[in-house]
Amino acid sequence: MAQRNPVDTVVPGKQIDILKADRYNAVKVDSATNLISLGGNVLVKQENTLFYADSIVINSLLNTLEAFGNVHINDADSVHTYAQYLKYQGKEKKALLQKKVKLTDGKAVLTTDDLDYDVTLKIGVYRNGGKVVDKKTVLTSKEGYYYGDTKDVIFKQKVRLVDPEYKINTDTLQYNTNTDIATFTCPTVILNEKRTIKTKDGWFDIKNKKGVLRQRSVIDDSTYTFTADDMAFDDSTGMSEFTGNAVYRGKDSTEGYDLIANNIKTNKKKSAFLATQKPLLLIKQNKDSIYVSADTLYSARLSDLIKTRKIPVIRDSTMHKPVIKTGPDKEKQDSSNDKFIEAFYHV
Repeated sequence: MAQRNPVDTVVPGKQIDILKADRYNAVKVDSATNLISLGGNVLVKQENTLFYADSIVINSLLNTLEAFGNVHINDADSVHTYAQYLKYQGKEKKALLQKKVKLTDGKAVLTTDDLDYDVTLKIGVYRNGGKVVDKKTVLTSKEGYYYGDTKDVIFKQKVRLVDPEYKINTDTLQYNTNTDIATFTCPTVILNEKRTIKTKDGWFDIKNKKGVLRQRSVIDDSTYTFTADDMAFDDSTGMSEFTGNAVYRGKDSTEGYDLIANNIKTNKKKSAFLATQKPLLLIKQNKDSIYVSADTLYSARLSDLIKTRKIPVIRDSTMHKPVIKTGPDKEKQDSSNDKFIEAFYHV
């Protein structure tokens, strides 16, 4: 994901105007250097951009300025930038800010020690490490490219996103402060308490807890692994879809199941799956296994099934006890037995 290179069609900036200062001193050094020194509560303006500082030196012939101490750039009330030092080229409308730099657009706050900022294009660039804080989400990287018009930030080199529920590590990431969507196009690891996701391409919506992953991504959960060419998941609803040679492998070698299909839809909250397009199910039973293939395979909780259908009492073949309890003790149901599988066509 490369940073954007805008076409240079910018109209040269107008002359920098002095609005106020406690002290004023003008010195003509030579034919190309006419300096105006301003001190104390200084405020100058160029078009819709205001510059505040403890002191400012203006070269009126070159239309440049240097500002020192408590620098504040108010860019048309849309982007505010703060620093302790500023060097500004008025003709190109480009600023170099150093020392305790902070940029905010009302959505997020960017901090760094060195920032190049284009006032016209509203593009800020740091190359020596920076941090963006967006509500509870914190992103850090060595390089960063901020685009004020779209509210996008492209992070490069040692990128880390930390959120109360997720952590993302990668080398290149695009984050939008309006939508809270992170987009990645290189090897990326997404972590939460019980799950690790490895992907190379996709996006993740931090706010709504949903994402789309491509290029053979892998989910490694505490109880299973899931691999597929493409996957979409919604952690808020527990719904997911896996397409393209999808492979589910349970981590219990004596119980549970493995599943292969070209399309698998899952509902984590209901412990259900629907597998189509040449599904194959491997049911693990100690030293033995059962293979089931059909046009369609569906599985969910048996305790949910009996709420909608009248089914016979199912008993364990060895213990001769009901597998599903329907009386007062139904809350003590063994979850490992609380599952049914349906196969449709060409079983």
